Amino acid sequence: MRKHIAIGALLTIIALGGRLSLAVYLPNDDDDDGRYYAQIAKNLLDHHGYSGEAEEPHPPTYIRVPGYPIFLASVYGVLGRDNNLAVRIAQAVVDTICCWLIAFLAAAWSPRGWESARRWRAALAALGLAAVCPFAAIYVTTILTETWATTLSTAFALLATLALKAGNDTKRRTLWLLAGLTGGAAAMFRPDCAIFVGGAGLVLVIDGLRYGWLARRERGAAISLAELIRALVCGLLLTIGFSEALAPWTIRNARVFGVFQPVAPRYANMPDEFAPLGYIAWLRTWVDDERYVSPIEDGLDLYPINIELIPDSAFDSPDERTRVAGLLERYNNPTREDAGDEPDEPLLPTMTPELDAEFAEIARSRVQRSPVRYYFALPLKRAASLWFDTHSQFYPFQGELFPWWALDRDKHQQYWLPLFGVLTLIYTALGLAGVWVMMKKGETRRWLLLLVLLILPRLAFLAAQEHPEGRYTVEFFPFIIAAGGLALAAVEARCPRRAAPESSPAHDHRPA
Repeated sequence: MRKHIAIGALLTIIALGGRLSLAVYLPNDDDDDGRYYAQIAKNLLDHHGYSGEAEEPHPPTYIRVPGYPIFLASVYGVLGRDNNLAVRIAQAVVDTICCWLIAFLAAAWSPRGWESARRWRAALAALGLAAVCPFAAIYVTTILTETWATTLSTAFALLATLALKAGNDTKRRTLWLLAGLTGGAAAMFRPDCAIFVGGAGLVLVIDGLRYGWLARRERGAAISLAELIRALVCGLLLTIGFSEALAPWTIRNARVFGVFQPVAPRYANMPDEFAPLGYIAWLRTWVDDERYVSPIEDGLDLYPINIELIPDSAFDSPDERTRVAGLLERYNNPTREDAGDEPDEPLLPTMTPELDAEFAEIARSRVQRSPVRYYFALPLKRAASLWFDTHSQFYPFQGELFPWWALDRDKHQQYWLPLFGVLTLIYTALGLAGVWVMMKKGETRRWLLLLVLLILPRLAFLAAQEHPEGRYTVEFFPFIIAAGGLALAAVEARCPRRAAPESSPAHDHRPA
């Protein structure tokens, strides 16, 4: 036990030290989302209103959920306005706590037959993998939600696991209520974390039905009413906890805007704002990699869009390419009437409702021509792009691994990006090995089911969007690492130990 505690302490020092080093030496304040979150936090402190505008009259908004701005406001209020170093240090501590949550999750997923020492090995292996994982650690340097969303999602998975394992009804119900509250809190940082709650709820239903079927088979009787009520109560408590976490924000939006909006709107637009849904629909018919997100979508209404940046796969014919080029020409060169600007202000590229409607028509035609491509092939490509990304965002060497000839040698991308690509493969392989360990034991297959339903539904949701950004998958790595901890513990247990050398008869001084 002393050895395990010493190893755990050492790994904690490595995790915290590495994250604090990143926070101090690689700060990142360049993200527009981060600046928007910070503005909301300052408005909360200065004007007691939830607004993202720097100018009067600071109109209220609901395009960002309040979890992260409230955290920023708390840090700014105690340690000073714009004290982003304090934010990063706090996030380094939070992410180190997440490493331990991953370790506890690995221990909770361990087979029932494993002895205590082997569970410790699984937990410490997971802790080590989490401590040195560079993918999640870098987000402590940013003013973004990923650190908190990852930590709360991992805490939710751990609480759901403990709730499924609990034998006492009172403990089980309490844990499911806490799991719902934690899942709701995660959704208040990243709305799509709500999908995790749905996945765990489905596991609860399947697990209850499975055990009811086993009981019926063993006893030769129908599942009792008490067992059905027990499962329904647990599901209801999960829903109540989740709803309670979302209720204040939902009530506020209903009172201020007169809308039912429990999270953030899908396209980050206010009720009276124009959203380019047709253009987004067109992007969804061809975008399959993150490289297109920044120049083609994020820069909309800010920068010109060059037709040469769009790949040939975005067009089904030369006529379609010509039509899109014409639309982009009109977007890049708006008239005063289209832009709606004051006469003395410079014109910016503008996506008008008329242009948007024409992009929507092109999108409908492309879907009709190839529904298999739209509903299956493209989501699969986006899922692969999301998962097998280098996950190097916000490092100085961030970028795309391919094409190889385009790598920036001055940033040493030719070394770092292949390394990060290999690390992605290693963590994925360890996770798959953990899946194999779970499959071999009957009692751990429900943890495999939980793992699958925590990852696949949200990955499918992300793959259906037009912006396959690798940072959205960082919340998956705790689950993969926990499974990897099981794999390493299983491998270590299989390694033969060297037997102690027997005493030579010539040196055996025991009495006859």
